[in-house]
Amino acid sequence: MKINKFIPAVLMVMACGQSANQQTEMTTNDMSESYMFLLGTYTSTPEQGIHLLEFEPEKGFNLLASASEPENPSFVIPNNKQNLVFAVEETGGDDGGKVSSFHLNEGALSKINTVSAEGDSPCYLSLDPSENFIVAANYSSGNFAVIPVGSDGRLHAAVQVISHGGSSVNPNRQKQPHVHAAVFHPHDGRLLVADLGTDEVVVYNFDPEEEKPLVTAPHFRLKVKAGAGPRHMVFDAAGEMLYLIHEITAEIGVYRYQDGTLEHLETRSLLTKDFTGSVGAAEIRLSPDEKFLYASNRGEANEIIVFQISDQGKLNHIQTLSSGGNTPRNFNLTPDGKFVLVANQNSNSLLAFERNPENGTLNPTDHRIEIHKPVYINFLP
Repeated sequence: MKINKFIPAVLMVMACGQSANQQTEMTTNDMSESYMFLLGTYTSTPEQGIHLLEFEPEKGFNLLASASEPENPSFVIPNNKQNLVFAVEETGGDDGGKVSSFHLNEGALSKINTVSAEGDSPCYLSLDPSENFIVAANYSSGNFAVIPVGSDGRLHAAVQVISHGGSSVNPNRQKQPHVHAAVFHPHDGRLLVADLGTDEVVVYNFDPEEEKPLVTAPHFRLKVKAGAGPRHMVFDAAGEMLYLIHEITAEIGVYRYQDGTLEHLETRSLLTKDFTGSVGAAEIRLSPDEKFLYASNRGEANEIIVFQISDQGKLNHIQTLSSGGNTPRNFNLTPDGKFVLVANQNSNSLLAFERNPENGTLNPTDHRIEIHKPVYINFLP
């Protein structure tokens, strides 16, 4: 949420106790502009959980409030109206993982309800275009659940649970399916599911008018290079190009999408030529003008990598720089593309980089805040 005033927030029952501070009206070049965002984390103490923060380019980060009720709310998304927020609880065991919904009102979150994710370690959520259903991707159990969303934001028990089968060549990571992302096509409404364990992206037909909206028989299966480990993916606005990050091999696959099928165009490494260490590619993002693509790599690299996108959708590497910490699990561009915020999970830090919109390059700033295990950033534009 790009805002002109500081909004004190209460997430459920915890408040920061800060008073409202009216700012002057923002103009295009006004450096007092600020950005509000949700931050998902892993938790170990009561004060941790979902955080609401503000980033001001002149002043840095403000922690507005924290909600400690959800356990490991590692992935959080709002609806289009931004009056609802949905979060996973990335847990396992006898009770499995969970999905919770919240009302969002003037910077305050109040819990609506929680339902089972029908699997272990849910790590990704997607609302279908109608926003009548939310899909939860369960990493450890290798399945995903289709959960109805009521008009009041209340979640109902899953109406479909789809389990993947199979394995791939990496004995440490791919003994079984690991569903890591579920993304809807921006126009035709099909659901694409990335499975790190089976080296596949599976395309499903989806009709939100049906009580059980997912056609369980796959429409198309994309088999990526064995051992690659597909993780997250992003479409361009036209829905013609798909960029897929390969976690295990630290690569980006570029694909042309047409009528529910994917055609491989190229694969680009995230690594510099002289790199010799462990890797773990994580997040992938497009700039607002879709001229640049950004990726993060963990392991011993701990880098953000920048590519320029050609007219044909292919990638040209232009920059690799340190993430400023350990394990850049997630990062995101501000809605206007002026800054990139990076969440370094294992160094408990959130950092800001200034972005050059002309050439796409990033420059570190002095702005940072210590946050326990930050793992997902979602702006409220």
